[in-house]
Amino acid sequence: MAAKLAIEHLNLQLLRAMASLIPLWTAFVILLVQPILIFSQPLVDRATVFDSASQVKQQYDYVVVGGGTAGLTVANRLTEDPSVSVLVIEYGPLDKLEPEVLVPGLPPPKAYSRNYVSVPQPGLLNKPQPVYSAAVVGGGTVINGMFFNRGSAADYDGWETLGNPGWGWSGLLPYFKKSENFTPPPPELAEYPISGDLGPHGTKGPVGSSFPQYQYPILKLFYKAWNSIGVPSNPQPNGGRAVDAFYSTLSLTAWNQSRCSAATAYYRPIESKRPNFHLLTLHSVTKVMIDKRKKRATGVQFLPQNATQTAHPPSVQAKHEVIVAAGAPRSPQILQLSGIGPRKLLSRFGIDVIEDLPGVGYNFQDQPAMFAGVTYDYSKYPAPSPGLYFSNETWVDLQLKIYYENRTSPDTQAYLSGTTVAFLSLRRLTGDYQKIIASAKKADLAKALPAGADKTLLEGYKAQQAAILTDYKSPNAAVHELAFGGGETVSLVVLKPLSRGSILINSSKPLADPVFDYGTFQHPVDIQVAVAMYKKFRQFVAAEPWKAVGMTETTPGPSVEGDAAIEAAIRNITQSTWSHPVGTCAMLPRRYGGVVDPQLRVYGLDALSVVDASVMPTIPATHTSSTVYAVAEKAADIIKARRRKG
Repeated sequence: MAAKLAIEHLNLQLLRAMASLIPLWTAFVILLVQPILIFSQPLVDRATVFDSASQVKQQYDYVVVGGGTAGLTVANRLTEDPSVSVLVIEYGPLDKLEPEVLVPGLPPPKAYSRNYVSVPQPGLLNKPQPVYSAAVVGGGTVINGMFFNRGSAADYDGWETLGNPGWGWSGLLPYFKKSENFTPPPPELAEYPISGDLGPHGTKGPVGSSFPQYQYPILKLFYKAWNSIGVPSNPQPNGGRAVDAFYSTLSLTAWNQSRCSAATAYYRPIESKRPNFHLLTLHSVTKVMIDKRKKRATGVQFLPQNATQTAHPPSVQAKHEVIVAAGAPRSPQILQLSGIGPRKLLSRFGIDVIEDLPGVGYNFQDQPAMFAGVTYDYSKYPAPSPGLYFSNETWVDLQLKIYYENRTSPDTQAYLSGTTVAFLSLRRLTGDYQKIIASAKKADLAKALPAGADKTLLEGYKAQQAAILTDYKSPNAAVHELAFGGGETVSLVVLKPLSRGSILINSSKPLADPVFDYGTFQHPVDIQVAVAMYKKFRQFVAAEPWKAVGMTETTPGPSVEGDAAIEAAIRNITQSTWSHPVGTCAMLPRRYGGVVDPQLRVYGLDALSVVDASVMPTIPATHTSSTVYAVAEKAADIIKARRRKG
């Protein structure tokens, strides 16, 4: 239906042109050009996109493992120098500019997802949990909810406190701005708490950052409800204080209200202009090749996506550096298969240990979320409702038609997502915040770590908890998110969990999936925060402004009362992931179980770095895509400087 409406719209444009006495050739040009205007993409020669190993050169200056958010960003910046050659190897394809990719309100193509299942989680009634990842050039930014915010300054200052000079808020802010092309809110959103202040934003970067042209009328009550219970609105959450009730930017191209992915921002604008940028799709890297005598990465081995045998894989050499950017779920597996990781783990599977790094694959973090498990009903809902997407096909088709005609309608909002959230500090969340902090200090951290964790990881865990508890004390750092899109569900999210998991190989076979263990709620304080979250949610639902629409809780239901009953309900409806996995190749001192140093170099090896969300030592209280862009932008400058120094 989406494609049919797009064609109908093009025909309508042609008819209008002809009716207005525009010459026929001009009308024909409109017909040809309109898809470009819709999708904001140039028609280009994609000669540098390969899908076969035979097309790849023997050597490049840099080989980037993974063409997702971080990989494309780094490759783009490195190839700004025409003398530098870069090969990016990506498991997924290049998207086809489908309406489902570019129109925010359409469900993204399932073909661009690569999902797994975790081991059963004791903290969630022994239920296995989904592990979501992308399989497409541009990574998660092609299929995500487009939420494009930053954490508070404290989130990043904590990284610096843990031994990473230059990685605090002041060191990262220039890179947040470098990646961003911010457009202030349109007049249609004047009633919402949104600042047009350009100070914290970038306006010349590649990634579109703006606001949808439509909002459901009920959202006005969201801010009134929070304000009525003492939570203020925050018009500028991107300036270092990401707390309270705010209206977030999306990764959205403002002028045509289309999704802006890493492929849109960092690849397509330059693909026809840089013969030094090569992209190999539908292949996965299975091993980093290392000169054992020199302890230096020399290249990678890789296989096609549909490989049935793994003997004698093709390879490519890297003259200067191999940059691993396969994402938090996959980067540790690649290092482990290459002989870099915990000695006991590698030896168990007969892998030669090149560098004993106990932290590879540990420190896995994501944000436990009650997603679609918390529902409510209304007696007087002000139409329209997001629920119409699932109950009224005529309405759905009309909204898409309006979108194509004038770039308004609910289709400017991301599918099953939104822009309205409350990020609450622990102080704002509960009056018992000091008791929760005291409880955390008493926790036995050794019991909270995954099995097999090295003693250095315990020391790092202690340092992480100390840094996070500093955030717990602060009124300017969030621990909780309540996301509301205007429908009959709300998402409650633990943004700064203290629990840690692992992603470890279970075989030396390169095509076997690793074992995913979130460790959800293994630290006792995380469930305490979740219970406090739920209580705050109920206070929010009971706020006076909601009485105008008759808002009432339906699931888990008002009969669930008392901390023990609420905790039991939470363990039943929570999923381990908010699709923001981080930490599995942590940027920490080696004595803390770190994998990379502040220059993102893998400890003990030359010419090997990691650049993706796996290097984040602690998860920031935010949706992570904008942070990944900033990390990758900073990494590109670090790598360029390293090359200049020889």
